[in-house]
Amino acid sequence: MIARLTHIVFGILTALVSMVSPVLSVLNTIVFIIYELNEDWHLHDKAYKDILEFCVGLGIGEVIIICLSFA
Repeated sequence: MIARLTHIVFGILTALVSMVSPVLSVLNTIVFIIYELNEDWHLHDKAYKDILEFCVGLGIGEVIIICLSFA
C-alpha cells in the first residue's frame, strides 16, 4: 500500500517539476522506468504495475497543473 502511494506521489511530483524544469521531469521518468525494469529483471515483481501507478500520478499531476493554470 505504501509503495503504491509512493509511486503515485512520485508521479505527481514529476508532473509538478515539469513546470520548473521539463528536462528534469523527463529525466525523472526515464530513471524511474529504468529502475523498475531493472528491479523486474532481477526480482520478477511485475514492474508494469509500478509504472502504471507512476503514470496515474503523472495524470493527477497534469490535472493539478491544468486546474492551476485556469485559476
